[in-house]
Amino acid sequence: MFLSKRSNGIYYIFYDQPNGKRTCVSTKAKNKNDAFKFLGDFQNNLRIVSDSQVILIDLKSFSFDYLKFSEKFHTANTHRMLKIIFEQLKEQLGNRPLNEISTRDCEMFIFKKANVSNYTAQKYLAHLRAAFNKALEQGYIIDNPFRKIKNFKIPESLPKFLSDEEYKKLLAVTEDDDLKDLITFAINTGLRQMELVMLEWNQIDFNSGILILDNQLSITKSKKVRNVPLNKSAFEILEKRKVNSQSARVFTYKGAGIKADFISKKFKKLVVNAEINGDFNFHSLRHTFASWLVQKGVSIYEVSKLLGHADIKTTQIYAHLRSDDLRNAVERLD
Repeated sequence: MFLSKRSNGIYYIFYDQPNGKRTCVSTKAKNKNDAFKFLGDFQNNLRIVSDSQVILIDLKSFSFDYLKFSEKFHTANTHRMLKIIFEQLKEQLGNRPLNEISTRDCEMFIFKKANVSNYTAQKYLAHLRAAFNKALEQGYIIDNPFRKIKNFKIPESLPKFLSDEEYKKLLAVTEDDDLKDLITFAINTGLRQMELVMLEWNQIDFNSGILILDNQLSITKSKKVRNVPLNKSAFEILEKRKVNSQSARVFTYKGAGIKADFISKKFKKLVVNAEINGDFNFHSLRHTFASWLVQKGVSIYEVSKLLGHADIKTTQIYAHLRSDDLRNAVERLD
């Protein structure tokens, strides 16, 4: 909201409506002091009208409700992240009414995270923008205070993937069959960690040779149902595990269900023992799946579908592996 003097000498108030559309109101004053007095009265009246239109709820109550919603519709990792974000937001802002949280308050919180890293700040911004959009839908606020904060520019980094030799070294130090099956299956399907640990036998169609991620046991990142075709290596693992399985889950560790944190820690130890790149984590297996496909000539479009990306732009990070295509293109000029 700001004052601006027009060519007729009268000051006007320019402000954004809840729908994002900018509008203006005449102060009917040519004197700057009179215009500022009108602005003060206008802001108070606007606040009174706004407050009367919202359902009052404090930050603590809203975060509790939103986290209950998150449990059903977000992945376990996202849910954990949201818990941390809301705790930190409450710590900085206090338990104030949701409609009293300003864009300035939000900027101070987000920019504090930017001092750590732009990547962290962008993640916090995206999660809170989505949460406050929900608050807007529910009538708790008349505008999303995170909406006007610009996205942070994240430098593109190339995905880390295993070479064939590194993969063999990793399998060589993986003595436990449960972990070896999980790693081999992950690198042959490109499934996310949570999709793997939550996978159940009723999601496998042995006749068609596909598995179905149907958002029933865990929510896929794109929220869409996805069919994943099984190659020979992946199919053989399923056939072998099915024979001795006493659980609804496909992947277990010594007969018990597996937690994502447990896999991450075990995988890190295997990476150290294999003496390969220490930056590799379990998600690197998904990157390896995609990178190997691209290197073998599979199109970015097909890889995007297999990975379940909502936007093909996400898959473009693997495009640099198709350098031979570009070389062949320029060599045509010769």
